[in-house]
Amino acid sequence: MGGGGTAYLTGYEAAFINPANLAVPDKSTRFSIGIGTAAGFFAPVMSVGSTSRQFQAYKNYLDAHQPEATAITASEKQLILDRNYPKGRSRSEHQHRMDLILGGVQWRQGDRAFSLTARTRFSTRTEVGRGWYDETFEDLDSSTSVRDVSLFQQSQFLHEFSFGYGQTFDFVSGLIPRVGKLYIGIAPKFILGGSYLDLQYDSRYWFTDEMDQPLFTRSFSYRSTGNFSGATRHYTANGDPSAAVQRHFPSSFQQDFSDYTTPTGMGGGLDFGLVYVLTLGDDLSLAHSGNTQPIEKSLRLGFSVTDLGFVSYNENPRSLDHARDTTLTPFAAASGQKYEGSPGQYLSFFDEVPDLNPFQFNQVGRSDDSPERPFKAVLPTSFNAGMLLQVNRLKLAADLTLGLNDSAFNNTKLIAHFGMEFAPVKPVPIRLGAQVATDSPTLWSLGTGIVMKHWELSAGAQFLSPRGSPALNLSGAAVGGLTFHF
Repeated sequence: MGGGGTAYLTGYEAAFINPANLAVPDKSTRFSIGIGTAAGFFAPVMSVGSTSRQFQAYKNYLDAHQPEATAITASEKQLILDRNYPKGRSRSEHQHRMDLILGGVQWRQGDRAFSLTARTRFSTRTEVGRGWYDETFEDLDSSTSVRDVSLFQQSQFLHEFSFGYGQTFDFVSGLIPRVGKLYIGIAPKFILGGSYLDLQYDSRYWFTDEMDQPLFTRSFSYRSTGNFSGATRHYTANGDPSAAVQRHFPSSFQQDFSDYTTPTGMGGGLDFGLVYVLTLGDDLSLAHSGNTQPIEKSLRLGFSVTDLGFVSYNENPRSLDHARDTTLTPFAAASGQKYEGSPGQYLSFFDEVPDLNPFQFNQVGRSDDSPERPFKAVLPTSFNAGMLLQVNRLKLAADLTLGLNDSAFNNTKLIAHFGMEFAPVKPVPIRLGAQVATDSPTLWSLGTGIVMKHWELSAGAQFLSPRGSPALNLSGAAVGGLTFHF
């Protein structure tokens, strides 16, 4: 359905999207239990049409970094520039993400509902300056030209245990027609944080018409735990990125997943939401309190604030900082790697260009006095608003998401989601969706499932439409584990 769900999702997973939906009577049953819902998304720097090559690229991203896996030719470098850096864009952003709902239960009692849900999720978001792939300068204004060699990477693993609660908001519901109800929901959660990385290297060459040679301006901020801290500490002590990566990151993500998920911090969060449901036509399912008749015709308007909270990291923390400065620095050649953000790649990437390497100048220029100090990281808070129009077997949905901070899971750009579900055969829905965001390729989704009265199963796939290419490349998949209703 395009990745939204603020007014659409009503199962136990709604506790993470809009907990008010937990109380919306979408089914005639009162108790649900499910296991094994998983979804993954991969937006590579250089998307390819072949599904097997796309899968191999995803595997390379998950495994410990191998330079040969990210080496690029001159033609591939030009393709990266054409697709990711259209005229006027100095940076390109990419995200790789996986969500796994380990299990959940949901039960309704009259106009109230409760849920218990466990989820593990991890994500990496990178932002890379054009100057890493191209040595030419771009005009910033009429007198200044820049070559952006910035690099940002944020990676985070979170284990969440959520208790959700939703109910009708009787004070307001009593003031509106009986065919409409306002629901309110809240879902506090306990969080264990796994390995964490927040690397922000903001740097650029620049010159004006009056200058004889370009200057270099840079700043650096680095926070990490777990594998990332171990690898960084090893590299700054020995100067060998390959040895640091091999020692601290598992060569196979599938075999040693636990290395990343081992808790390095803990915290708490809160998801909160509202949804107004207005039944349409002859649908009177909301007219009587406690009615078990499912809603079939309605207009729903939802709003939620998700991921309010923070994680305090205190196991193997690492912090490095360098204040902004401007120097005369030798001009660096473009990189021979594409930057995907695979485990440890940041060390190999910077090691290629010693003059730009923040881990080297940080040895003498670090502004902090306690690199091992614990730190806190806020959760990826976002505002979400959505609507759903349902007429029997047809559902039309639209959502807007706005992140309040840049994190591994989101950014501060507005994202629009559009979706449709229709069931030509009652137990087999067909789901279509699209996701649109500024400076990002359009994502298309296709899904289906089997929805019976007492159980359901669903699956879907997501496709990426690269700039300048008519092809749709597979970029994600989701499988909804078996859910039973009683």
